[in-house]
Amino acid sequence: MKKLFLALAIASCFQYLNAQELPRKAGLGVAYYTTVPDSLVSILDYKKGAVVQTVVPGSTAAAMNLQAMDIILSVNEQAIQSPADLARSAKTLREGQAVSLTVSRNKQLISFTGKAIARPYEKSETANITYGAFAYKGGWVRTIYKRQKEKAPLGTIYFLQGLPCYSMDNFTEKDKTKQAIDALVDRGFAVYRMEKADMGDNLNQAPCVSMGFDAELDMYRAGYRNLLQLPGIDTSNIFLFGHSMGGVTAPLLAKEFQPKAVVVYGTVFKPWMEYMLDAFRIQMGYFGEDPQKLDNALKKYKPFIADYFEGRQSIESITANPTGLEALQLILSFDPVTGLAASGRSPLVFKEINAHDLSKAWQQTGSYVLAIYGECDIAANNDADHKALVSWHNRTHPGKASFWLAPGTTHTFEEIGTMEDYIRWQSTLLLITNMQKTGSIQRFLIM
Repeated sequence: MKKLFLALAIASCFQYLNAQELPRKAGLGVAYYTTVPDSLVSILDYKKGAVVQTVVPGSTAAAMNLQAMDIILSVNEQAIQSPADLARSAKTLREGQAVSLTVSRNKQLISFTGKAIARPYEKSETANITYGAFAYKGGWVRTIYKRQKEKAPLGTIYFLQGLPCYSMDNFTEKDKTKQAIDALVDRGFAVYRMEKADMGDNLNQAPCVSMGFDAELDMYRAGYRNLLQLPGIDTSNIFLFGHSMGGVTAPLLAKEFQPKAVVVYGTVFKPWMEYMLDAFRIQMGYFGEDPQKLDNALKKYKPFIADYFEGRQSIESITANPTGLEALQLILSFDPVTGLAASGRSPLVFKEINAHDLSKAWQQTGSYVLAIYGECDIAANNDADHKALVSWHNRTHPGKASFWLAPGTTHTFEEIGTMEDYIRWQSTLLLITNMQKTGSIQRFLIM
């Protein structure tokens, strides 16, 4: 009887917690100098802290009467030695949480107290937006479901984001991902998305920057199971839309859940290590590098990349060799200071992706497939993988896959013109890095 009572009590507690709104992330609401100009250092007698540039109206900082040129020295009694400290402290704030600040204003110390104000929710005049959450590994994961008002959706699209660590919540109006999602909603579909890792409102989840691909994939699996349980969802009419690395996640989910169809945009079909080596050669070719020079570099660096991806050596042992360090820096965009690679992710992400057999996953997926390649998408290298995917899926599931070339479109859904137009534009943005012993190589794009 005691065991039964305990089980009922736990169930009741879980139901109560599940019914509660996941606490909304709050923001401090200031723009600050990441590097304080020399002119301000002397005027403000700046030695440490974060110097406020502007205060966002309606924000926590505005409610606490902060002003431009205030120097924030502590948040909730945590010292702010540098601007980076402020970003870390502000990231932990939740709606309604007590906030105390110490600032220097006109060289005088002032203390402020108040309550953290929630970040704005996404709003729409034409669509209903439902914020939800599900329990996951001792914490909570935010979900967002968007559909047209007073109109049954044609189906539900589960949107799978790309590689970088960013929130899927309340994009700016000009954000191309938001515009892509809104276009799907405008055409009659509902769109379901979730936050990965510790992004957005997610609570007690592992940091995105250190999370591997398999852990991220498990979160997306849990997100799919949550979608299937939502009221009013036609579970026979679910679609996956995988953008960039989301197109790698898509077949790994599809083989398990068998959605009605899978759409991938700007993605990969070949093993990930091959993709990254190709990205170095192909993308540098777009920018005019000598093909022979690139081939020589790859012969030099490929053994080190293979040693890591195939588990023969650790990152530490590879980087102990100067050539191994060069290999990781140039092929994975590895930063030895932070230990992170392309798009600010752990190298483990790439190693774990490489271990998945994508051709087998697609073979086990009976869904209809549409592979889209943007004409100006250099992050995906070219259209070859998309066409190979379609060819393979039609071999294993005849007539179920199609390819579409999106004219003049980049990896991030921007319409820019021709590939030549994009290369000219990108050339002004890409950083130039010095490659020891082999000359100057331009940094390339990883999805």
